[in-house]
Amino acid sequence: MLSAEDRQCWSVPFAGRTVRIYCLFFHIRRKVSRRTVFFWSEPGRKLTFAGLGCAYLIESDKVSGRYQEIERRWAEIAARSIGSEGAPEYAGPHLFGGFSFDPLNPSSSDWREYPSARFVLPRIMFTHREDGVWITLNKIVSEYSETLDWQEEIDFLAACDSQDLSEEETAHADADIIYKEEISPTDWMQAVEEAAEAIRAGEMEKVVLARSIRLYAEQDYPIAAILRRLLQEQTNSYVFAFGYGSSCFAGATPERLMRSKGREFHTLSLAGSIARGATEAEDQRLGEALYHDQKNLHEHQLTVQMIVDEMRALCEQVDVPDAPILHKLKDIQHLLTPITGWAREGATLLQAVERLHPTPALGGMPQDTAMAAIRRFEKMDRGWYAAPVGWLNREQDGEFAVAIRSALIRGREAVLFAGCGIVGDSDPHSEYEETALKFRPMLSALGYLKQEIEAECCK
Repeated sequence: MLSAEDRQCWSVPFAGRTVRIYCLFFHIRRKVSRRTVFFWSEPGRKLTFAGLGCAYLIESDKVSGRYQEIERRWAEIAARSIGSEGAPEYAGPHLFGGFSFDPLNPSSSDWREYPSARFVLPRIMFTHREDGVWITLNKIVSEYSETLDWQEEIDFLAACDSQDLSEEETAHADADIIYKEEISPTDWMQAVEEAAEAIRAGEMEKVVLARSIRLYAEQDYPIAAILRRLLQEQTNSYVFAFGYGSSCFAGATPERLMRSKGREFHTLSLAGSIARGATEAEDQRLGEALYHDQKNLHEHQLTVQMIVDEMRALCEQVDVPDAPILHKLKDIQHLLTPITGWAREGATLLQAVERLHPTPALGGMPQDTAMAAIRRFEKMDRGWYAAPVGWLNREQDGEFAVAIRSALIRGREAVLFAGCGIVGDSDPHSEYEETALKFRPMLSALGYLKQEIEAECCK
């Protein structure tokens, strides 16, 4: 392996025509097995990335120090990157990946392709913005490389240009689901009650408990069609997918963990939720009920306070509004408080990600006690669910979101995850119903809700 001093990253961006990149990349991955792919689209779809292949891989199985290892190794490569003059910042080399939720929890076979930390510099990256599309080619070379050969990448792009995507454009996300496997409602609600008892006994203030659903289909799940549906239905969420080996971890999360640009840090508290209404009047009534519900307000304020405390360790100034706002998604509405900070000299995005993860909205409070309680009560491996996923550019700026409303897909099998915050007066049945509501974005994307409706109509 080349030393850091011998490696350089050549990054060659150029403008390309508009393509439906979620179709293109996952079409190619379906045709060529075990390709590394990723997809990232921010809310509002003003910025979308997609990548294929691996020019450089950074992994860590460390329990501690994983954030520092990713940051250090990426800084070594980014500092020696050579790019085209005049290329916009969003078209240079970018690193994409994520972390596991809890590196102390034993990893299951489901997550064998998603270690404690895994980040990829793609060989080919598409960047789609309102002003057009950029294509970036990345290659790691050394001073001993005789030539810089882009022929394979150019041949691939030429093939993409003539690729018939009609099959992907018209493919249905509705897989025929034949079997569903999940923890029994009674067992999960018992875990909620035991957690609430521990909170009432003073062991902790809050803990977030999740559960999973495993769905088996007659045929492989069509990833491109699933992404298309997420993009269409979850317009106010980050839509993401990370495909490694035979697996793809995908979702639509409304929750930013941290965004940095220069010395500006932007994060938010997203805690407290209720369903959307069937009518405008009902929707407003439900929103008002959430806005004045003491349990949800208490949960929300716990998250706000933790984030502000951690931000102050990294920032000269932290700005937070006095009250939350309602953030409305397709199936659910949340309490949201935006939080902005002005970073101290030397503070970095990954330092902020490490300090914030997991927030009380994903883990609980106090953090260490809540994490131990999650291992005790959940009895499952969250893997990358509810963990930081995102990207970094060569200036170490970028954005990370929390990977909720997500599923791990492998062939005909999909494992969906959803969780909710437990406090002392939590009602187990209500918490179970809240998780059912949070499953809906991915159930809809997989076609399961449509299948349930059709089955109900046929009775």
